[in-house]
Amino acid sequence: MKGSLGALEGIMIATQQEMNDAQLPLSQRDYCAHYLIKYLKCKRDMWPNFLECKHERHDWDYCEHEDYVMRMKEYERERRLLMRKKKMNERQAA
Repeated sequence: MKGSLGALEGIMIATQQEMNDAQLPLSQRDYCAHYLIKYLKCKRDMWPNFLECKHERHDWDYCEHEDYVMRMKEYERERRLLMRKKKMNERQAA
């Protein structure tokens, strides 16, 4: 599925080497890591005026939000499919 920022869902854009070079913790190595890397680079380059990086921060936050929404939709879809399968099995058993 194509996200509104152009990143394909489920495809990592940032490479392992880029994440290692940026020293990202494992908890932040997700599908939005390339936005986080841009944001951290901007903060470093613009110091002490790091508030100039609002756009990069917004892009990263938006990507994280879209990733969360997609995961919740997938969870809800799986839950509904399991409930449907359970009801169908109960009808067949009766």
